[in-house]
Amino acid sequence: HSAFNFMGCCGSKAPPASANVQKSPKKSKYKIAIVGLHTLGDHDKDAKGIRYDSIPMANGIVKHGMAAELIEYTPDDHDGFVTRCLDYDGVIIRFNPLQLEAESMPKGATRRFENAMDTLSMKGKGVWSTPLVQHRMGAKDALVQIKDLKCGLPDTFAYYDEKSFADGIKKSCAFSPRVIKQNRGTDGEGIWLVWLESKRYCETFGQKTLTDRDRLKLMEMNDNHVEYHTVKEFISFCINGPGGDAGDLWASSYPGKYLEGGRAQGGHIVDQRLLPRIVEGEVRFQMVGDTLYQIIHKKPRNEGDMSAVTGLAEYSYYGPSEPHFQELRAIFEEEVPRIFDALGISGEPLPLLWTADFIPVDSHASPYVVGEFNCSCVGIENFVKAIGASLKAVDRTNLREGYRLTDLIGFKVHEQLEEIKKSGGFTSVGKTIHINTRASKSFKEPPAMKGDIGREATPLPVRR
Repeated sequence: HSAFNFMGCCGSKAPPASANVQKSPKKSKYKIAIVGLHTLGDHDKDAKGIRYDSIPMANGIVKHGMAAELIEYTPDDHDGFVTRCLDYDGVIIRFNPLQLEAESMPKGATRRFENAMDTLSMKGKGVWSTPLVQHRMGAKDALVQIKDLKCGLPDTFAYYDEKSFADGIKKSCAFSPRVIKQNRGTDGEGIWLVWLESKRYCETFGQKTLTDRDRLKLMEMNDNHVEYHTVKEFISFCINGPGGDAGDLWASSYPGKYLEGGRAQGGHIVDQRLLPRIVEGEVRFQMVGDTLYQIIHKKPRNEGDMSAVTGLAEYSYYGPSEPHFQELRAIFEEEVPRIFDALGISGEPLPLLWTADFIPVDSHASPYVVGEFNCSCVGIENFVKAIGASLKAVDRTNLREGYRLTDLIGFKVHEQLEEIKKSGGFTSVGKTIHINTRASKSFKEPPAMKGDIGREATPLPVRR
């Protein structure tokens, strides 16, 4: 990626706000399909029904001497779609796989589409991102797989059944404030900050366990609302939803049932230590392949809030060379191959556009730890004004900055396809390397951090 000129993209002149994909070169070395999907109630399309950032992405590919075409996945003509894809050297998926679960989609659409993408990949086609990469990076239990790396937290646990969940949080929540994360949901739904109510934490991990009657203070990260429940009510809500043992007095907009469908369908819950510096916000690395493109600091808008999800945070944008984040950048760039190895996806094409969200931490090998990865159709927000309209609705500054990003994406598409070609149809972009992890994988209790949020007992609210 050293050959790519970050500042040279688009020059000082704004790129054209054309509503169409630019004409491909006559002699294109590679031909790329950008795949969209129409579902009922789409909120990411322009006036012509095209995903708002697909045309700029196609034009970034064309700029690097390749042909680019926009095509639609047609669940009702699946075989015809697959046959058409065989004519391309690479396929870029520009819809969220969850859209295939919509009621308007045929039963089994997700499985058939993912099988098709796997087939294309095995035939030597570039696929961004492959189903394996999306599942391994997008799942919350990815945090468990990287817990022994510098950018991970050692006291991170995953639960796949009711008993392990109940036993696990009764032990972890007795020791320190926690973050309980469901695997599904978006924008903080089903992500709970958990504190003990009117009871002190034990001094060592596993020294005590909570009872069903112990009380918890809960804050859901989608809107920072707070509610109070017993341990039994919280466990039941997470497993079965509101009602029954969970009680009916839940303000959450997400109906619980976090283990529904079992492990095979992504039903799991992750349990991590609550880091007190979350109040400082999260740092997002926006990555294009193996290159850091932009750093975004997401800070809670209101004092006392802890969530930095869209609509609840103020964003600050920095270039990749921002001095304040260079220690984190150096550690993360060193860790990327280890992360992909730990997730079992070494050798898969690196996602073209993906993000890693970090939370600040003290007394750790890295100044920040990973809180989440995302590689499922990450949007290019510079072009959002094109939704319901066209690129002509995007202002000059955002148009230039957005095309700067899609230019790098086009460069990375060409780079990865060259790598696939050299390796005989299987990429070696994510080379497997040796990981120097501890010989013992047993959990080592972390020290209590000074100023830890909620280490003192939280008083019960006055009930009137």
